[in-house]
Order: sequence, then structure tokens, then C-alpha cells
Amino acid sequence: MQKASNKLDCDFIRDNLFSYQENKLSGEKKQMFEDHLLICHKCTQLVQYFKSISKIFEAKRSDEPNPFIETRTIQRIEAELKHGNIPAFTFSHRIFQPLLVSIIIFVASLIGFSLGKEVDKEISINLLRQNDIQTMKSDLYITDFMDENNTFFNNH
Repeated sequence: MQKASNKLDCDFIRDNLFSYQENKLSGEKKQMFEDHLLICHKCTQLVQYFKSISKIFEAKRSDEPNPFIETRTIQRIEAELKHGNIPAFTFSHRIFQPLLVSIIIFVASLIGFSLGKEVDKEISINLLRQNDIQTMKSDLYITDFMDENNTFFNNH
């Protein structure tokens, strides 16, 4: 009977851990909670662990970001601009990047056009060869295909 009661008490501790930490338990429940902690080492460790984690969260929650970081960053950027320490690539990118892109597009177009002409020339040559072959076949009375149903071997 003691173990069943102890198990129920441990469940009570786990279920009311947040309420105990926030001091929201009624007097009677708080007393039950603390009485169980006196006899159960496992629950005592759990409550201590929970309190230590809560302290870490509270410490992190109280950390505030430096309010002057934005101002310092803007001042540093303005100082760099004032002293002329602008990286060289920004100016060159504004002028040379569009020029470079235009040149690349022009060269790509020329290559594509010349390749297209070569392919077109090969297609024309192949078509001429096929026309020559068709002419030779018609001159020699050679048919392109034979009807398999009308062969000499299939007269049954």
C-alpha cells in the first residue's frame, strides 16, 4: 500500500511541478508536495533539476541586446564612406558588369548562329543524299519496302 501511495505522490509532484515553482499551489497541496520531497529522493532531485533549469532560463531572459549596436554599425559605415574606403569592386560592377553581360550574350548568339548554320548545312547535305538515293532507286526500279503478305514464299 505504501508503494501505491508513493507512486501517486510522485505523479502528484510531476503534475504540479510548474505550479509549485510559480508558488500557485494551495496551502494543503503545497504541504503535501513538500512532505513528499522529504521522503522521496528521486522527486527531490527532479525539483532541484527543474529549479536549476528555470534559473538558466530566467538569466537568459534577463539578457538584453545592446541597444547601441545599430547606432555603432551605422556610424562605422558612414565613417568608411566619408574616408573613401569604398571597395573598388562596387564601382567596377556598376560599369563593367552590364558590358560583360552584353558581350557574353553577343558571343553566345554568334556561336549559336554559326552552329545552327552548320547543322542546317549538314541537314541539307543529308537531304540531298537522300534525294540522290531516291532518284537512284527509282531509276533502278527498287522499292523502299516489300509487302510481307505478297512474297513468293507465302502462297498458301
